[in-house]
Amino acid sequence: MTNVARIGWWVLSVMVAGTLLSAQGTPSATDAWVAVPAAGATATDAYAVVENPTMYEFFVVKVTADGAGAAEIVEGAPDSAKTVRELSVPSYGRTELKPGALRIRLKDLKTPLKPGDSVALTLTTDGGVVIKVAAPVK
Repeated sequence: MTNVARIGWWVLSVMVAGTLLSAQGTPSATDAWVAVPAAGATATDAYAVVENPTMYEFFVVKVTADGAGAAEIVEGAPDSAKTVRELSVPSYGRTELKPGALRIRLKDLKTPLKPGDSVALTLTTDGGVVIKVAAPVK
């Protein structure tokens, strides 16, 4: 095979791989919600289902929330929750954030949250993908 033919096959392979990857979909978050904080509390928890339609596992490494001074991923009972460095989402899978398990802790709330409010959550992956979701307070 000549060098020109090899280059042609390589270019075709890269194009096909790119097409397959783009056809897989984009990571997303669904079913998000924020717990109503206790009266006078400056922290609460947020939940969602993070979906991964791609063939590669990814990790959520940063979370932010409008109206919160800080946000972090935590795991465990409310009174003894430990900060988690990253949230793993398996290939072709999902990770559910739920009470008493993995979840997002919103800290230093800037204004009181009440049922019916909405909080914009932003999750950033290790690959730089930004996932945004609106989470109603309930």
